[in-house]
Amino acid sequence: MLGAPTSEEDRPPGKRWRYRDGQCTLVVQLYPDVQTKQFGTLAYEVKSDDNTDEGKRVCMAQLQSRAQARH
Repeated sequence: MLGAPTSEEDRPPGKRWRYRDGQCTLVVQLYPDVQTKQFGTLAYEVKSDDNTDEGKRVCMAQLQSRAQARH
């Protein structure tokens, strides 16, 4: 939905994908399903460089807009 991540980290048994867009960062934690071994999102965190609630809201809106534009 967001395209290729800016960076990827292996965090056995999971993975961490980081998307960077201007002042905004989205960190997605992925873990494999025990039965299917397919990775799915377990948790995510939206961060803003200014570390304010307003900055996080702006970043969330920016990331949602980016995801919708890719559809």
